[in-house]
Amino acid sequence: MEDIEFLDFLREKEKELNNLLQQAGSEAEQIKENARRRCEEMRNSFMKEMEAVKEKYKEENRAQIEGEVEGIKKKAKEDAEDIRKKGREKIKTCVELVMKEILPFNRAPEHQTPEHQQKTGGW
Repeated sequence: MEDIEFLDFLREKEKELNNLLQQAGSEAEQIKENARRRCEEMRNSFMKEMEAVKEKYKEENRAQIEGEVEGIKKKAKEDAEDIRKKGREKIKTCVELVMKEILPFNRAPEHQTPEHQQKTGGW
């Protein structure tokens, strides 16, 4: 009888061990699922943070680029004004030179410049 009791005892322990093994398997599956879910949450959180960082970076650079564009526009306006100013001065000089050459033809020889008298022989 002792053998039967011992076998029953072993069967009971085997059942307990099988139950513990099943329980451990279920717990492992649950841990695995929780880890997968947590990983997905962390990934989503990271993606949101990266999107925010990207937008902030774009906004900061946009302001810098717009500042550079404004600086370039200002410099271009200043350069254009300098070119206009120099152009007006050159036009004035050009008009003076043309007038210097044209007007002596309308003057009597005594009112002409010596250079013009030399060139034209007095007329």
